[in-house]
Amino acid sequence: MTREQDVIQLFGSGATELYALEALMGGITTTHLRTVCLTEWVFEALLEGLRDPNPRVRWWCLQLLDHSSDPRAIAAVAPMLDDPVPRVRQNAAHALGCRACKPDWLGELPASVLDKLHWLAAADPHEKVRRQAGWALACRRNAA
Repeated sequence: MTREQDVIQLFGSGATELYALEALMGGITTTHLRTVCLTEWVFEALLEGLRDPNPRVRWWCLQLLDHSSDPRAIAAVAPMLDDPVPRVRQNAAHALGCRACKPDWLGELPASVLDKLHWLAAADPHEKVRRQAGWALACRRNAA
Protein backbone atom coordinates (compact mmCIF):
# COMPACT_ATOMS: atom_id res chain seq x y z
CA MET A 1 0.00 0.00 0.00
CA THR A 2 1.34 3.43 -0.91
CA ARG A 3 1.49 6.41 1.42
CA GLU A 4 -1.35 7.98 -0.57
CA GLN A 5 -3.52 4.88 -0.13
CA ASP A 6 -2.80 4.97 3.61
CA VAL A 7 -3.92 8.60 3.70
CA ILE A 8 -7.08 7.76 1.71
CA GLN A 9 -8.07 5.40 4.52
CA LEU A 10 -8.14 8.39 6.90
CA PHE A 11 -11.27 9.58 5.09
CA GLY A 12 -13.05 6.73 6.87
CA SER A 13 -13.25 8.78 10.07
CA GLY A 14 -14.61 12.26 10.65
CA ALA A 15 -11.80 12.81 13.12
CA THR A 16 -9.09 12.42 10.45
CA GLU A 17 -10.74 13.46 7.17
CA LEU A 18 -9.43 17.05 7.19
CA TYR A 19 -5.91 15.82 7.87
CA ALA A 20 -6.25 13.47 4.88
CA LEU A 21 -7.55 16.31 2.70
CA GLU A 22 -4.63 18.56 3.63
CA ALA A 23 -2.09 15.74 3.19
CA LEU A 24 -3.34 14.74 -0.27
CA MET A 25 -4.32 18.09 -1.72
CA GLY A 26 -2.24 20.63 0.17
CA GLY A 27 -5.32 22.59 1.24
CA ILE A 28 -8.91 22.19 2.34
CA THR A 29 -10.91 24.97 0.69
CA THR A 30 -13.01 24.60 -2.43
CA THR A 31 -11.06 27.44 -4.01
CA HIS A 32 -7.84 25.53 -3.41
CA LEU A 33 -9.28 22.25 -4.73
CA ARG A 34 -10.30 23.92 -7.99
CA THR A 35 -6.70 24.93 -8.69
CA VAL A 36 -4.76 21.87 -7.54
CA CYS A 37 -3.21 19.47 -10.03
CA LEU A 38 -3.42 15.89 -8.80
CA THR A 39 -0.20 13.93 -8.89
CA GLU A 40 -0.44 10.58 -10.62
CA TRP A 41 0.06 8.83 -7.25
CA VAL A 42 -2.82 10.71 -5.61
CA PHE A 43 -5.02 10.28 -8.67
CA GLU A 44 -4.47 6.50 -8.66
CA ALA A 45 -5.09 6.31 -4.90
CA LEU A 46 -8.39 8.19 -5.34
CA LEU A 47 -9.45 5.82 -8.11
CA GLU A 48 -8.68 2.86 -5.86
CA GLY A 49 -10.56 4.54 -3.02
CA LEU A 50 -13.73 4.46 -5.12
CA ARG A 51 -13.72 0.69 -4.57
CA ASP A 52 -13.27 0.92 -0.79
CA PRO A 53 -15.90 -0.89 1.31
CA ASN A 54 -16.29 2.21 3.50
CA PRO A 55 -18.81 4.63 1.95
CA ARG A 56 -17.12 7.62 3.67
CA VAL A 57 -13.92 6.80 1.80
CA ARG A 58 -15.79 6.46 -1.50
CA TRP A 59 -17.62 9.77 -0.88
CA TRP A 60 -14.39 11.65 -0.17
CA CYS A 61 -12.65 10.17 -3.20
CA LEU A 62 -15.57 11.37 -5.32
CA GLN A 63 -15.38 14.76 -3.66
CA LEU A 64 -11.76 15.14 -4.72
CA LEU A 65 -12.17 13.65 -8.18
CA ASP A 66 -15.04 16.12 -8.70
CA HIS A 67 -12.37 18.80 -9.03
CA SER A 68 -10.46 16.98 -11.77
CA SER A 69 -11.31 17.50 -15.44
CA ASP A 70 -9.12 14.53 -16.38
CA PRO A 71 -11.26 12.27 -18.61
CA ARG A 72 -10.12 9.29 -16.51
CA ALA A 73 -11.76 10.89 -13.48
CA ILE A 74 -15.05 11.33 -15.31
CA ALA A 75 -14.92 7.69 -16.47
CA ALA A 76 -14.18 6.51 -12.91
CA VAL A 77 -16.95 8.60 -11.35
CA ALA A 78 -19.69 7.41 -13.73
CA PRO A 79 -20.03 3.87 -12.28
CA MET A 80 -20.50 5.43 -8.84
CA LEU A 81 -23.99 6.43 -9.96
CA ASP A 82 -24.83 2.79 -9.12
CA ASP A 83 -23.34 2.85 -5.62
CA PRO A 84 -25.60 1.24 -3.01
CA VAL A 85 -25.25 4.27 -0.70
CA PRO A 86 -27.49 7.23 -1.65
CA ARG A 87 -25.03 9.87 -0.40
CA VAL A 88 -22.34 8.42 -2.67
CA ARG A 89 -24.70 8.35 -5.68
CA GLN A 90 -25.67 11.95 -4.95
CA ASN A 91 -22.03 13.04 -4.90
CA ALA A 92 -21.32 11.15 -8.13
CA ALA A 93 -24.22 12.95 -9.84
CA HIS A 94 -22.82 16.26 -8.62
CA ALA A 95 -19.35 15.42 -9.92
CA LEU A 96 -20.77 14.59 -13.35
CA GLY A 97 -22.66 17.85 -13.64
CA CYS A 98 -20.71 20.53 -11.82
CA ARG A 99 -18.61 22.59 -14.18
CA ALA A 100 -17.90 25.16 -11.45
CA CYS A 101 -15.80 22.55 -9.63
CA LYS A 102 -13.84 21.88 -12.83
CA PRO A 103 -13.67 25.20 -14.69
CA ASP A 104 -11.60 23.80 -17.58
CA TRP A 105 -13.90 20.78 -18.15
CA LEU A 106 -15.93 20.87 -21.35
CA GLY A 107 -18.80 18.97 -19.73
CA GLU A 108 -18.77 16.08 -22.16
CA LEU A 109 -20.35 12.85 -20.96
CA PRO A 110 -21.07 9.59 -22.77
CA ALA A 111 -24.69 8.96 -23.73
CA SER A 112 -24.87 6.04 -21.29
CA VAL A 113 -23.97 8.36 -18.38
CA LEU A 114 -26.56 10.91 -19.48
CA ASP A 115 -29.13 8.11 -19.66
CA LYS A 116 -28.22 7.03 -16.12
CA LEU A 117 -28.54 10.62 -14.84
CA HIS A 118 -31.98 10.87 -16.47
CA TRP A 119 -33.01 7.60 -14.81
CA LEU A 120 -31.73 8.75 -11.41
CA ALA A 121 -33.52 12.09 -11.75
CA ALA A 122 -36.78 10.30 -12.48
CA ALA A 123 -36.65 7.10 -10.47
CA ASP A 124 -34.01 6.93 -7.74
CA PRO A 125 -35.73 6.04 -4.46
CA HIS A 126 -33.96 8.87 -2.61
CA GLU A 127 -35.12 12.45 -3.13
CA LYS A 128 -31.66 14.02 -2.71
CA VAL A 129 -30.23 11.75 -5.40
CA ARG A 130 -33.12 12.60 -7.76
CA ARG A 131 -32.64 16.30 -7.11
CA GLN A 132 -28.86 16.17 -7.65
CA ALA A 133 -29.20 14.19 -10.87
CA GLY A 134 -31.78 16.68 -12.13
CA TRP A 135 -29.46 19.54 -11.19
CA ALA A 136 -26.57 17.89 -13.05
CA LEU A 137 -28.71 17.61 -16.17
CA ALA A 138 -29.97 21.19 -15.82
CA CYS A 139 -26.39 22.47 -15.56
CA ARG A 140 -25.58 20.76 -18.83
CA ARG A 141 -28.61 22.30 -20.55
CA ASN A 142 -27.80 25.76 -19.20
CA ALA A 143 -24.19 25.51 -20.41
CA ALA A 144 -25.19 24.54 -23.94
